[in-house]
Amino acid sequence: MNKNYTVSTSKLPKYLTKTEVDIILDKAKNDNRRNHLILLTLFRTGLRNSELVNLKKQDIKDQQITVYDGKGKKDRAIPLDNELDHLLGLYSDNLKPTDNLFPLSTRAIRNIVKKYSDKKEVHPHTFRHSFAVYCLKAGVNVRALQKVLGHASLSNTQVYLDIVNEDVKTEFKKVVF
Repeated sequence: MNKNYTVSTSKLPKYLTKTEVDIILDKAKNDNRRNHLILLTLFRTGLRNSELVNLKKQDIKDQQITVYDGKGKKDRAIPLDNELDHLLGLYSDNLKPTDNLFPLSTRAIRNIVKKYSDKKEVHPHTFRHSFAVYCLKAGVNVRALQKVLGHASLSNTQVYLDIVNEDVKTEFKKVVF
């Protein structure tokens, strides 16, 4: 094989499989409604930790989250699925429009993630990586994913394609000819 086409798995972002995410979400759901919603929001939106702690009720409308002044001071829109939109609406029902949805620090969010994960290396950003990989596996166009993640360069998003390719190789090894 030509060395130029090999993928270095050591440089690929760490992510969770859908099953691993579901286990974490189930633990949180059985323990604490707010923590479950935080983890669900991280996974289904790809928000950065800092974006989640700055999220206000008024930023959620028309089945999307609008991130203002994200990384690089860029605004972007993140579509919401029906279930998450409904849950966020119920959760924020008694909040004022300018109230933070989750008035917590980034450290508190990290602690919530660690509380429900059995792996030491799982962080809020791991949910962002997992979101990206899950979207690509589901067939989301890489350019659309770039916009949702707020990446300035397509090459930042394309790294997730390498993960999907590695998964394909692993799965394909199961085939016996």
